[in-house]
Amino acid sequence: MINQIKKWFHFYFLKKELKFHKANRQLLNISDAKEIGIIFDATDVDQTAIINQFADSLKGLKKKIYMFGYYNIPKPAINFNFPYFNKKNLNWYLEPQGLLVDEFIDRKFDILINVSIKENLPLEYIAALSQASYRVGLYDPNKLYCYDLMIDLKGNKTLQKYIDQVKHYLHIL
Repeated sequence: MINQIKKWFHFYFLKKELKFHKANRQLLNISDAKEIGIIFDATDVDQTAIINQFADSLKGLKKKIYMFGYYNIPKPAINFNFPYFNKKNLNWYLEPQGLLVDEFIDRKFDILINVSIKENLPLEYIAALSQASYRVGLYDPNKLYCYDLMIDLKGNKTLQKYIDQVKHYLHIL
């Protein structure tokens, strides 16, 4: 019940912010992009390792990669090689706050990729308000305000499958 109330307020305040939000959106493929932002849930160590491999593969294409993780535990993380925010950086209606969050939202990435295969309201908030030219995320008909390209995995929701599809579609755009 309390989580439903938090979600309601989350969407209420996000919709209010989006009314005044302006960003210059444009279609970009991977070869034209220079700076790519990656947001993801860093709570699971195995999934974080897969996402690090994905980031390394993009670096191999001579792209500047900025990773930003959400660590769903209130204690500080150990040995992360990327900036992150955690539960302590969320207000009561699940909106991420703080200098790192604001800087990431304001950075004008060529492409922003949300590499999360489950609903994650703090990451979706960042994607929705991002100044990125092109935003990529998992398909959800209720989240059209978050992304410019949505990947539909049709029931096969594995992280590796999602990453493979993101790479595929960003190459053929």
